[in-house]
Formats: sequence, structure tokens, C-alpha cells
Amino acid sequence: MVLNGDRDNHAMLRGLHEGIGSSPVGAPLDPSRGIAQLGEAAAEKQVLHSSQPRFMKVALWMLIGAMTLSVTLYSEVPLLRQAAERAYLGSILFLIVPHITGGVLALLIGPIQFSSRLRRRYPRFHRALGRIYVTAVFVAAPLAITLSKHRHDPRAIHFVVATSVQACTWMITTLAAFLTARNGHIQQHREWMVRSYAVTLTFVGTRVLQPIPAWNRHSEAGFAIEIIIITFLAILIPDIAFHWRQLTTHHPRPVVLKA
Repeated sequence: MVLNGDRDNHAMLRGLHEGIGSSPVGAPLDPSRGIAQLGEAAAEKQVLHSSQPRFMKVALWMLIGAMTLSVTLYSEVPLLRQAAERAYLGSILFLIVPHITGGVLALLIGPIQFSSRLRRRYPRFHRALGRIYVTAVFVAAPLAITLSKHRHDPRAIHFVVATSVQACTWMITTLAAFLTARNGHIQQHREWMVRSYAVTLTFVGTRVLQPIPAWNRHSEAGFAIEIIIITFLAILIPDIAFHWRQLTTHHPRPVVLKA
């Protein structure tokens, strides 16, 4: 049985051999022709493999953008049209303005930070945006906990607990992303950054299904459980994606030959 790697090697050697042996009779052999064919085949294979992840990446960002726009138009804008809500927000501008500013900055910076082209061409800009992202999270997250307790409603204790879990998870994943970058563990930094931004998106995830009437019928405790579950999924789903190949493909054990 020929393994995949062996099959590829055989194909490469066959292409090289055919390129050299296809010269007319009496003509000098041209090894560069076979090498050129080999290079073209490798380049074509790389383009085919890279086009699919790029398409999936664009589709994912479009989906996230559509979800964010939906939440903004359906949930946040109508809320601001309520006189009582505007009066309440006006009384806590010193809390709500930095919280919203930090959250919006984190939400907008995330997609830019995941651009591999920008990381290669403008590493200093990437690092500067990373510091702004970390600062934004560490401003928005503690204020989220403070705002959840600001109404002093004893019935909202479930919401306070859920928001605290969400905010602490956001800060921990962001701090891990910062520390791994500072210590030079780039692969681990990228993974923690994905987790951090996934928690950033829990603000959208907890509101995106509000147009469904049944989704709005649960109690205060039910909404708190929803926040905790979506925060948990924000960590679990990226971890499954990181290790998808190990979970779905079998790595053959090396054959030990006995003497």
C-alpha cells in the first residue's frame, strides 16, 4: 500500500521524468522543463487549497457583519427610542460611554487583526491595534459588571452573575492572547485571540435571535443561563475548530519491525 506522501512523491518523480524524457529524439535533454512542470503543479495545488479557506473566511465575516447589523437595527436602535431608557442612559453617561466605546472598538478591531496580509506588511500597526484592543476590553468588561448592578434590582442577581462570568472570560482570554504574543508564542497567541474575539461576539450572539417571539419569553434567570451557555460555546467551538483534524483523521501508528 502506498501512503499519501509516497503517492505524491511518485507523482512528482513521474512528472519530472516525463518532462525530461519528452524531448524529441536526438535533442538534448532539458531537466528544467520537468522541474518547471513540477513547480507549476505545486503552485496550482497551493492555489486550489488556499482558495477554499479564503472563501470560508470571507463568508464568515459577512455572516458576522449581517448578524451585528441585525442586532443593531432590531435591538439597540428601538431601545434608544424609548424615553425612559434614554433618560436612564443619560444619568450614567460616565459609565455607558466608555463601555460602549470599548465594546465597539474591540468589535471593529478584531477583523482587522485577523488579516494575515496586514500582519505581514504592517507588523507595527498590527501590534498597535492589538494594544488598543486589549485596552478596550479591559475598559468595557469591568464596566459591564458595574452596569449590570447599577439598577440595584434584587431580581437581577442572575443577570449580574451571568454578566460577571461573561466579562471575566473576556478579560482572561484577552490577557492570555496578550501574554502569549509578548512571550513569542505566536500560534498560541492566535488561538487565544480567536477565543477572545469569539467572546466579544457574545454580545451579538445573545441578541441575534430576539426577532423570534419564543426567544423573548424566557425569564431573567433563563436569559442569564443563555449568556453563560453562549459564553461557554465561544470557547468550545474555536477549540473544536483548532483540533478538527486531530478529531477527524486517523494518524497511523509507526510499524515496528521485529528482528
